[in-house]
Amino acid sequence: MHILKRRLTVRLEHSLLTDRVTALMGPRQAGKTTLVRNLLRTTKDFQYYNLKDPIVRKLLTENGRQEFHHYRNSTIVLDEVQTVPALLELIQLQVDEYPEAKGQFLLLGSNHLLLNRHIKESLAGRVALFTLLPLSFGEQLENDEKTLLEQLTETEGMEECRAVLENFYIPVERTSHYQDIFTDLNMFGGYPEFLNRHNPRDKREWLSSYHQTYLETDLRQLVELRNPETFETFEQLFSQRVGNLMNISELARDCGRSADTIKRFIGYYRQLFISWRAKPYFSNPGKRMMKMSKYYFYDSGLFRSLVNDFTTLSGQYFENTVLTEIRKNLHFSSNDKELYFARTATGVEVDGFIKTPVSKCNLFVEIKQTDRNKKQDIKHLKKYVADDAEGVGILVNNSSRIEKMDERIWSVPAVWLLS
Repeated sequence: MHILKRRLTVRLEHSLLTDRVTALMGPRQAGKTTLVRNLLRTTKDFQYYNLKDPIVRKLLTENGRQEFHHYRNSTIVLDEVQTVPALLELIQLQVDEYPEAKGQFLLLGSNHLLLNRHIKESLAGRVALFTLLPLSFGEQLENDEKTLLEQLTETEGMEECRAVLENFYIPVERTSHYQDIFTDLNMFGGYPEFLNRHNPRDKREWLSSYHQTYLETDLRQLVELRNPETFETFEQLFSQRVGNLMNISELARDCGRSADTIKRFIGYYRQLFISWRAKPYFSNPGKRMMKMSKYYFYDSGLFRSLVNDFTTLSGQYFENTVLTEIRKNLHFSSNDKELYFARTATGVEVDGFIKTPVSKCNLFVEIKQTDRNKKQDIKHLKKYVADDAEGVGILVNNSSRIEKMDERIWSVPAVWLLS
């Protein structure tokens, strides 16, 4: 079976050589176990434990300290480690006993909260944390090079940023192929399972089953839902608000529940890697709205499955796919790049804002699902770029080439930006 190379591989390889403990988190079926098994084939000896197996859980609970000591010269891999949080204390004891040994443990987990909470308590300062998400667009293209977006976030000034945009080109045949892959990603998402499922009906059924799995299994690890129907109502109403300012009080009223309950539900979504939060950028507190965030789904296929809509190519799905892919790109090489949105008190808004420690260019991003460039689509970008001497505006759409639309503002095809 053909296995796609994941962009996190290099960073994980480095971590196993430099850190005592490496933790890889992410949603179920994102490919964590496959990545690790292929990664460890080329490294030192490893001992793998699947903690979903009740027998393995029982044996390690009773004999963990002796087992870990026995395999102290190997990399010990604990899959679904959040199911036995007591093991983290044993890991702490062993890494403190052998502080110079690197790559002692590799932890895999599909529950962000449980894993992260216990890491903070038991392994603070001893662990490197990584997140593996469903396949990115670039990974599906098997592109090992830096994407256009990554190149832009690493430029050292306006002139270099301009040169990168003006010199970037992808031939027509490749662009057409890329567009087909992006369309499928926007429709069904990027779970590795779909590398072997080509029938649209099979994909829809798999996504529906995946939804039921995290409702009935993963969610119950976090909390016992007394009324699952209430959570499903929340899911539907939450989905309708994706990409908009999330008014918790309004959502709570529509769900017939308290604001605290809705905050917990959103927390569960984030802990299970179902959704992520885009925070407003606070550079100018006098002009920016500060309280409400926006939320997006990590996977557009799961998003569509929840609302049972696999027929339209609406702007909401396109925006969700593009912004999530941008977010993945920012975290491939480091964890110090963040994606925000920007909105003034008068409602002037852009979908994305990227400020990195490396680049001297601030990227303002507007997303429109259109194949033609229109001056009206950059009106908000113009206002933000005019107020920022280091600002560059990027209109992301389905156009066929990069085009300069105004001073320091370019339109860029989504498939070019992300490949």
